[in-house]
Amino acid sequence: MLLSNFIMEKAKRRRKILEMSIVGTLRVLVGALFIFSGFVKAIDPWGSLYKFEEYINVLGFEGLLPLVSFLAIVVGAFEFVLGVFILLGCYRRVAPILLLLMMLIMLPLTLYIAVTDAVGNCGCFGDVVDLSNWATFIKNIFITAGLVYLLLYNKRLKNIYGAAVQWIVVLLSSLFILIIAFIGYFYQPLLDFRPFKDGGNLIHTIDKEKVDDGDNYVFIYERAGEKKEFTVDSLPSEEWTFVDRYEKAKELKVDHSELVISKGGEDITQSIILAQGEQVIFLFPNLSEVEISYTYVINEINEMAQSRGISVVGLTSADSGSISEWRDISMASYPMYIIDDSVLKQIARGNPAIVYLKDGVVQWKRTMRSIPVESLVSGNQDLSEVVEELESEKWLLMLTILYLGSMMLLLIINRSHKVINFRRLKDSKNQNKSVTLRIEKDNK
Repeated sequence: MLLSNFIMEKAKRRRKILEMSIVGTLRVLVGALFIFSGFVKAIDPWGSLYKFEEYINVLGFEGLLPLVSFLAIVVGAFEFVLGVFILLGCYRRVAPILLLLMMLIMLPLTLYIAVTDAVGNCGCFGDVVDLSNWATFIKNIFITAGLVYLLLYNKRLKNIYGAAVQWIVVLLSSLFILIIAFIGYFYQPLLDFRPFKDGGNLIHTIDKEKVDDGDNYVFIYERAGEKKEFTVDSLPSEEWTFVDRYEKAKELKVDHSELVISKGGEDITQSIILAQGEQVIFLFPNLSEVEISYTYVINEINEMAQSRGISVVGLTSADSGSISEWRDISMASYPMYIIDDSVLKQIARGNPAIVYLKDGVVQWKRTMRSIPVESLVSGNQDLSEVVEELESEKWLLMLTILYLGSMMLLLIINRSHKVINFRRLKDSKNQNKSVTLRIEKDNK
């Protein structure tokens, strides 16, 4: 009987250790996945907004379109905060339930998308990771299974933070991710995962030699007073006398397969983007939805730029009729050209947005509402200096250090009594052991 009980107790302990190990592993995997997914959504809310618009239009729920800006910020923040809960073991019952409710929507939705291929990709990880629709659905199956297990056994493993301070974890995590989301919405994403980054060209240019086999020189020969040029493969006979040689001029090759600007069906990309000097480009992803109040700001920047000799163009994916209507409403004097909608939204976030180029290189990108118009039009601030107002990497590093530092400080304060109690218990045991040894010595 005793042996049987011993074996049963040992089996229970092993099972408990196994369950705790699985719970700990799932907390790390599922929590980290939702933290990453929420972070990349929140840091680029405009990208999330475009993806939600795509989903809504495909599903025929156009009545939800006015909510896309709200959803673009809230969904990313929701995933991030609940991912933190799962990872740290906060709200061990509530967090899996809330995420399972979310997965009850996402599972059938991603199955429908996978079967119909109505959307190119789910946008689960923004522009960072591009998953196929079937890979997304399979991923969601595993996530749902993990959440079900956590719902059943999450309490087998204690949480890192005490119950009394879990609301502070909510507050700190929400503040951190919402600040990042609002910066991304009102300025530009603090991390740019798109192909058109600051400091680079909007189109790729490479220097290629006119001859690809290493024939970089032209040779000059003379015969009977006549001078003629030859390549290395066509050198003349001994009747000709060598005079000189020079290196061939390099030929600029332009690859703009991703970005094509057209005017009346003609590709004018190279003449627009490779223009020398300073250039301002207005971007209108949804021309019909641009607030009329922005027309004054745009026209003021246009007048200021042209007075300084800066070229200005507008890019949109709208048709010629919509462009004509915009010209009438906004009294735009700058030229407007057509560009593919998906590429336009990749260049810069915002509706409208503004891009500043110098010799074809991106200096900065902003939403129109973040531009300090008063300083620009008054001549107190140069266009090239606007970028100094938001140093993305420093802001992100500062916010991250502040968030993680606050979370660590909270943990130390919350769990310091555990350390103190452990130390007291250890001292008490040592003291009792010392007393016992003294008594035994006296008895001898």
